[in-house]
Amino acid sequence: MTDDPDRQADLDWLYGRPAAEQPEPPRPSPGGAAVPDAAAGGAAGRPRVSTPAYDTSHLGSRAAEQPRARHSASPSRPQPAQASRPPQRPAQHPSAAPAPQHARPAPRKRRPRSPLRIIVILLVAFVVWLVAVPVIALGRMGSVEESNSAYRLARQPGTAVLLVGSDSREGVDGARADTILILYRPPTGRSVLISLPRDSYVTIPGYGQNKLNAAYSYGGAALLQDTVEQATGVQLDGYLEIGFEGFTDLVNAVGGIEVCVDTAVNDELSGLDLPAGCSLIKGDMALAYVRMRYSDPEGDIGRAKRQREVIGKVVAKAATPSTILNPIKYWSTAMAVASMLNKGDQTGLLDLMGAGMALLSVSGGNGLSLVVPIASTDGWTDDGQSVVIWDDAAAAELFGNIARGDTSDLDRFIS
Repeated sequence: MTDDPDRQADLDWLYGRPAAEQPEPPRPSPGGAAVPDAAAGGAAGRPRVSTPAYDTSHLGSRAAEQPRARHSASPSRPQPAQASRPPQRPAQHPSAAPAPQHARPAPRKRRPRSPLRIIVILLVAFVVWLVAVPVIALGRMGSVEESNSAYRLARQPGTAVLLVGSDSREGVDGARADTILILYRPPTGRSVLISLPRDSYVTIPGYGQNKLNAAYSYGGAALLQDTVEQATGVQLDGYLEIGFEGFTDLVNAVGGIEVCVDTAVNDELSGLDLPAGCSLIKGDMALAYVRMRYSDPEGDIGRAKRQREVIGKVVAKAATPSTILNPIKYWSTAMAVASMLNKGDQTGLLDLMGAGMALLSVSGGNGLSLVVPIASTDGWTDDGQSVVIWDDAAAAELFGNIARGDTSDLDRFIS
């Protein structure tokens, strides 16, 4: 074995033996010659020969660095494995802008609705309600067959609708027309409501002369319509039938009506029992008020007046703001009208609107309420029936004005 420490170190590295503690070998000079080390024998003046450096450039950078790494790393001192640590984010300078965050945008705050917008929404909803309820009521109305006669009259200006009160009571065979009225609305001017007494003595097509309400018994709404047109010379644009069974519901829906009588009335046949003066009547009492005639000094003429009075008062109360602005009352009133009325199968929406506007005009005092001119209320037929005889000349004049669409001179027929 040689005593050369460099050679000994090389052998130790080659055979994997632990190297003894030795002083650091001298660093080679740039020319390859050893630099004398005074602490390790340099004092003897003997030059050291270093191991020649091998050219490892052809092996690449890793091969060139490997011998040095092995020389520097001692097997007796294994280097501890450095624990892996997560990469550290570089420190951010205090003045640097923060990194953009992909955060969820904050929800937009809903602006409160302005009071004006709320008012507009409520007004629109109210108008829709006012229109929708009558449309629903119209759809619930019953329908009756109107006249299809080929001999109907030429249509006059304005709208003329026949209003019929049909009475069907227990113990009475068949339905009867107790109330017969013509409601006329001219193109301009005042509307007029005209009563035709049910006992009016007229000619019924196909049946000869008889009481007017007999036409309803013989042929229903269609024959009654033909009879009225022939007797008056007025072409009817629509037909509305009022069922007295539903009439009580309508009076109750509007809260009743006030009527006044000069003397106390106690009529056993109709059931009317009223003290003298004014009374608020509802339901059956209101129905008795429009039915009663035997205790009335004017008989059928007096009853026709009360019928027009009640119709006007019911319509006036139904059209008040307290009814229209109250949704429950408005609905109940409209549904009561729907259950009470039957319309003709040829009566259109425009005809119904014209009739409604005419009723509002009459009930509000801007129209006229008349009875056909009468010559006698105690006429008698050959078979012993008590009938009402019209004043033919005055009646022809009255209905002639209506046929021309002129109601400006009808006040003289008020009785």
